[in-house]
Amino acid sequence: MNRKGLLVLVATLAAATAAHAGSYTGAGCGIGSMLFKGSKGNGPIGAAAFTNGYLSNSFSITSETMGCTADGVVKNEKKLEVYAAANMQKISTEMAQGGGEYLAGLSKLMGCKDEAQTKAFFHLAQQRYEKIIPSVSTDSSSMIRNLRMEMAGDATLATL
Repeated sequence: MNRKGLLVLVATLAAATAAHAGSYTGAGCGIGSMLFKGSKGNGPIGAAAFTNGYLSNSFSITSETMGCTADGVVKNEKKLEVYAAANMQKISTEMAQGGGEYLAGLSKLMGCKDEAQTKAFFHLAQQRYEKIIPSVSTDSSSMIRNLRMEMAGDATLATL
């Protein structure tokens, strides 16, 4: 397959998967990850990983663009997105319960540095659960956005 055919294939995959909404986090950083951001499922992840590999991430990594860092470390925001998406059900359960290891992990990624902040985070998550996760269809990105809004109104957590 020549390059033109490959680009047509990639463009077709992008168009075919554009209708899929949700949290996409599976193929790392690079142009493929940016093209398929917001897509859900194995098809877009595979297409993004293929695109990342075919087009090479050297520029993205050395210039620290497209979600990449030169040292190979995933940026904190990306860590938060990946963690929340991978553990959404467990985080939701622990929010309702007011604590747990997955919620503690989320609290650290959201900036809690000490026990007082973590306790305030647990309390807020439990007390404001219905605003943070308003329905069973709430995805991890919406959960994070809602959680940040609730944290902004809390004296202990507003500065995180």
